[in-house]
Amino acid sequence: MRIAWKPLGWGLFTVLVLSILFGILAARYLWSEALQQNGIETLEWRGLELSFSGVSVRELRLTQSLPTREIALHGKALGFGWRSPEWGEGWLPKLTALTAGYLELDWYRKPGEQAAGEQQQVKPWPPEIPDWLPYEMTIQQFKVTLPCETGRCPLAGSLSIASSESDSVLESGSASSSLAVANARLPINANVQLHHEDHQIGVLANLDGAWDGDLDFSAELAIDGTRYLSVESGYSKHGANGLVSWRGSVNMPDLPRTDWLLAWLQTWQSIPSEQWPEQPETGSVEVSWQLQGPGNANFLVQVAGNVKVQARVPQPWPAPGLGTISGNVEVALQADQGQWQPETLRTDLELSHPAAWVRKVPELMRPSSLMLSVRPAQALAPLSASSPAVQTGSGDALLPLNVELSSRGGANVSMRSHLAVTTKAPWMVQLGKTQLTAALPKLEAAGWRLTKPRVQIALTGSLNTTTAALKFGESTFLEVERLEPLSGMTAGTATANETLLKGLHADLGKTTLNANYRVEQGELDKLSLEGPVSVKAKQVRHPQLLPQPWQFSGRVNSDLAHADVAGVLRANAGTTMNLDLTFPYQGRLTLEGKMQVSGEREAEALSRIFSAWPPLLTVSGGTLSANATYRQPRNGTMAAAGKLAFVDWSGTYDRTAWSKMNASAEFQLDGDRIRLSTPELTVEEVNPGLPVGPVLLAGTYEAPLAKLDAGKLILEQANSDALGGEIHIQPGSWDLAQAPVTIPVELRQLSLAYLLQLYPTEGLAGTGILSGTVPVLFDPATGIRVERGRIDALEPGGRLQLTAERLKALASQNESMTLVAQALEDFRYSVLGSGIDYDENGTLVLTLHLKGSSPKVGKGQPVVLNINLEENIPALLRSLQLSGRVSDAVTERVKKLFKKRERNPDDESGDLLE
Repeated sequence: MRIAWKPLGWGLFTVLVLSILFGILAARYLWSEALQQNGIETLEWRGLELSFSGVSVRELRLTQSLPTREIALHGKALGFGWRSPEWGEGWLPKLTALTAGYLELDWYRKPGEQAAGEQQQVKPWPPEIPDWLPYEMTIQQFKVTLPCETGRCPLAGSLSIASSESDSVLESGSASSSLAVANARLPINANVQLHHEDHQIGVLANLDGAWDGDLDFSAELAIDGTRYLSVESGYSKHGANGLVSWRGSVNMPDLPRTDWLLAWLQTWQSIPSEQWPEQPETGSVEVSWQLQGPGNANFLVQVAGNVKVQARVPQPWPAPGLGTISGNVEVALQADQGQWQPETLRTDLELSHPAAWVRKVPELMRPSSLMLSVRPAQALAPLSASSPAVQTGSGDALLPLNVELSSRGGANVSMRSHLAVTTKAPWMVQLGKTQLTAALPKLEAAGWRLTKPRVQIALTGSLNTTTAALKFGESTFLEVERLEPLSGMTAGTATANETLLKGLHADLGKTTLNANYRVEQGELDKLSLEGPVSVKAKQVRHPQLLPQPWQFSGRVNSDLAHADVAGVLRANAGTTMNLDLTFPYQGRLTLEGKMQVSGEREAEALSRIFSAWPPLLTVSGGTLSANATYRQPRNGTMAAAGKLAFVDWSGTYDRTAWSKMNASAEFQLDGDRIRLSTPELTVEEVNPGLPVGPVLLAGTYEAPLAKLDAGKLILEQANSDALGGEIHIQPGSWDLAQAPVTIPVELRQLSLAYLLQLYPTEGLAGTGILSGTVPVLFDPATGIRVERGRIDALEPGGRLQLTAERLKALASQNESMTLVAQALEDFRYSVLGSGIDYDENGTLVLTLHLKGSSPKVGKGQPVVLNINLEENIPALLRSLQLSGRVSDAVTERVKKLFKKRERNPDDESGDLLE
């Protein structure tokens, strides 16, 4: 049979052509469908060359649009290398290399939320490496525009990545395993070069080992051709126990110039915009670690190992929120089951140009720089079992250190401490020998000015997160060269401005301080200060005190509610006073003082304390007890009260002596007024030349502080024995602000015989009893005077005898005086009356009226005599005092007064200013 080959051939050709056309149409459809599914809108190329070993494209353009992003790709001189698949690798060729002369990528993120597949994407470990990814990639120049913090940021440079092309996957028979594929890619070497403006950043990295075994990583960072950073890291697994080890190091031998780098990073990621000072030119950082833990999410929770850090910054380096820091730091940390504790801490740091925090420090105390030095130290002695830190469980794992902190400028603070800190919670600091000093040129606080204040604190103790227990050493003190009130103070400005303390030294050695607090809430629950306190002043000046050194020794006991201070105040003169201060912070301050002075020596010491002490007052014996209380309300005026008790208090004032004064007196100071009262005051004798006594007084005197001589005097009782009779003042009140005031003094049954015995005239004698009233006009400004006083002899009269030679001389010259002289030689009177006047100059004028008789005149006929006598009482008293009738001290004072007048005849003053 004959076959028709020609029609059969045309049929087969037709089928082949139709199959090819159908394949082309199907491929075009599938290609378009693939482009559409991947959002590829444009795919263009030029200069395509295809071979069995790869494909090259002179230029390629691709645009992709997805709901979340848009991508534009432009490449030049692209090349893809491949090889034929081996047995078991499928039928597609394997990519071996990707090269590009220029690659430009523009990535634009559309506004809105991320796609659902991008929101929560857990990255697997080891990372899945696509099988189609080439083993080598080299891009000679790339330019990428990516989304960033400021919008869109460019990135330019070159890239080279090479990985292993091992056949281990095939040999193991696990080509489908992603882990095997990932391991087969190791080692991986990468070289990335980035260009920004005129700078270049280079990164060399190497990753080797196995993802499921030992994995090592190393990298180097170079900037502008200089290596600045090297990193090494090693990761190992330990059999089937699930433990892994991580070791590594970071070394930065020098600091790069990062001004431009920070500005560049600022465009990619937001960095705090605080003004950073210019960075240092040199510095280094070294970090190394060796850690071990479970190979899961609990690695850091149960980690064990060590970390060492060394940093050197010779020039100031910016630290946000602190200032600029320079110096060296060396830290070694040890971890055990996630608990970190330092093994070594060595620091030498200086903080300069402090940040805004320094503004919270008072201006006078603000430092311009701080220096911190930390060194390892010997272990401290264990705390006692009663220590609060031990009772709260804070006494284990202590790291001993020597710490030194000092400042320049401000208060020039310096601290040296041998301490120990816990290396794990609960946190605690144990203070060994610690000393803190600070000094200022001057300080103004609470209305006072302190010149050159200096404080030194020596302490030991412990602090933790809830309690503090500190004990001050013997060398704890505060020194002030000069302490004085500020000008312009309110009440008592002039007086306050005269107050001055020089060489003040306050000692708080052996005092203890305890506190309980809550750090998180910032609350202080308890604070107590208890122990001895000593205060010394080389000189104290005050309007009411004579300048001299003072010192106080006592104890202080204070807490958050009140402060109590009790002790003894001693003047350099020798006088002491017990003081007790109670100061409730929300109540009234109370200061109580007690003092007792006995004998001449202690009284003389008292006279060298008060500036108001009369210079002519001398105490020769007796006892004085004084109690005083000062109160200052929180909001109100001050008040003071006290009691004085005199027992046999004797002495001399000017040229008047007194003996055995016994009295109790009370005084009150309320605001601007003072009140002094005595229920009974007795003096055995007062002797200004004419002895009187005993004297009994009871009364009250109240006056304003600003004018003490303008008060109100109230006498409840005033009387005294004198000249065998009595001097008496009726109870009454007198306002000295209306001076002069008249005080009627009653003279009752005075002995004329006694008076004439004291009168320094020879040949004068007499008898009789005198009584009368003398109105005394008293003015604090001018003194005492008497107008129209009256004294008379009581019936039946008495007798006068005068044989003075002066009267006989007058009788020889005057006949009438002859009769007077004869009558006074033996005059027996029935009436004796006298008017009394006395002026401020001390002149006493007596107008005598006598009725009687004398056997020597007219055979006893009645005789009436009117005699005017004038006597200078101060001169008369001086003559009596000079006679020694008062005391040896008064006699000596009068002699000195006469010698003074002989040297200065024009001085008529009767005061003895010694």
